[in-house]
Amino acid sequence: MNIKSAVFGMVCIKPQTIRDIKERLPYAPDSIYNGIEAVVKERKIVKIKTDGETRLDITKDYKNQKQKEFFIKSLSYGADPEILLRSHTLCVWRSLDLVTSVSDLIQKTHLSEKSVRKFLKILSNYGLVHFEKSKPIRASKVKDHPLNVLLDSMVKENETKERIYSSGSSPFEEIVTTPDEIEKMLYEKIDESLAIKKTGFMVRGKKGKLSILESVATKQSLEDFFISKIMTPEGVEDICIKILASKKMNYEALFRRAVEKNLVNQIGCYLDIINNMKHMKRIVPSKTIEKFSNNILDKTVVFLKDEKRYGKSGWEKKYEKKWNVDIYLDIGAIEHGVRSI
Repeated sequence: MNIKSAVFGMVCIKPQTIRDIKERLPYAPDSIYNGIEAVVKERKIVKIKTDGETRLDITKDYKNQKQKEFFIKSLSYGADPEILLRSHTLCVWRSLDLVTSVSDLIQKTHLSEKSVRKFLKILSNYGLVHFEKSKPIRASKVKDHPLNVLLDSMVKENETKERIYSSGSSPFEEIVTTPDEIEKMLYEKIDESLAIKKTGFMVRGKKGKLSILESVATKQSLEDFFISKIMTPEGVEDICIKILASKKMNYEALFRRAVEKNLVNQIGCYLDIINNMKHMKRIVPSKTIEKFSNNILDKTVVFLKDEKRYGKSGWEKKYEKKWNVDIYLDIGAIEHGVRSI
């Protein structure tokens, strides 16, 4: 482990004074000081004055807090975090998601055979990789190893986050994404207004829209998310309208998923209702409505069970006959959702 990593690792465990670090690390004082200044310059650690004493602490952003977690976890498992986070080690580690043989890894990483074997051995020694065959070598990740799980979330940190839908003109935005992505956003948005669904946690910032974060186990496509909400009151009255208004819907994909889920009647009916509202200006392509209409199921289905206790208002008849559905939707709430876009 180099000096910079040793400094970072020591501060990960507990905020430290410069004097403590110089006294406790087994390097020359000048080298330690240079290492500290280098890590500060890289914005991995910050100097904080408390009670007249300067202490070093980890920068409070997602990336460095995640590295802090990785350093402590690596040391706990007897692994050198600095070696694991080297670019060539990570290059081989990433490539194992696609290929398993040494020859394929050489081609994928553009590293020499000697280097590939060296990094595979490091990963194997730390328990992150196991060899399925020895001649020829075939290696694969130990998927549930805690360090692999952490590395995976750190690698994904560089990916562009995808918001399932935006807020339109409302004073808040709703973001549906994975737990890893929400963890990242908590660091990014903690000074802004945010709330996390189903937790009761909400903080208010000085400016900007309120971000309502919803956690889902795995990343969903826009079409899958739409389908997951179409059979809920909040979905048909608000969320699904916003998705359609975003004009990001892949209607071919939506149709395929509707067929798979036996929801052609309900989704086709909903798209038809929305399309006939003056504020939406025929937002759904007529060919899409026609495609759903040509594939209506023979069995009459209920749309929406949760609202059945409120009865009907009379407007439903033409849609029920056309789409073979038993409709229990609050048209007033849907119209309000449309007007708010």
